[in-house]
Amino acid sequence: MPETVEINENELLQIDEVTFALIYAKFWKKLYYICYQKLNDKDLAQDMVHDLFESIWERRNTLLISDSIEKYLIKSVKYKISGYFRERIQQERNLEESMLYAKEAEAVTEKQVAFSFLSRELNTLVDELPERCRLIYKLSREKGLNNRQIASSLLVTEKTVENQITKALSYIRLKLRQYKNE
Repeated sequence: MPETVEINENELLQIDEVTFALIYAKFWKKLYYICYQKLNDKDLAQDMVHDLFESIWERRNTLLISDSIEKYLIKSVKYKISGYFRERIQQERNLEESMLYAKEAEAVTEKQVAFSFLSRELNTLVDELPERCRLIYKLSREKGLNNRQIASSLLVTEKTVENQITKALSYIRLKLRQYKNE
């Protein structure tokens, strides 16, 4: 049973159960220590080293190594660590984006609720206006007619239209004042 595992450059490493057990026994602690130093998490470090050895075992028949097995294992574990951090950074970015989207959606929803409420309140207040005042207000604000068009269609003066719109707006402002700071 060989005590050391030597690999020539670009040589296909023949890994059987005995060779694998020797590699595992010789390098597991060192690889674990490297992982633990970078991750500061025992379970994660163990899982990472386990995954590395599992990968080696699964690729044992096709594995080409250009350095010593030790250098190969150290490079591999460092690559796994950097991959873990890249993934973690991406997850944090995704989480931040999700939280930002949720906040924006919440703000939009709040604005929609406030707009809906104020629209209902405004409609209620307009319905409380005297009939002629209400009609002139609706022609102005909802139909988009100007004062001259309203006066012409209702056979009143433009001054009357102005007075009725002013009266309607004063009443609505007074009643909506309570919502100003909300």
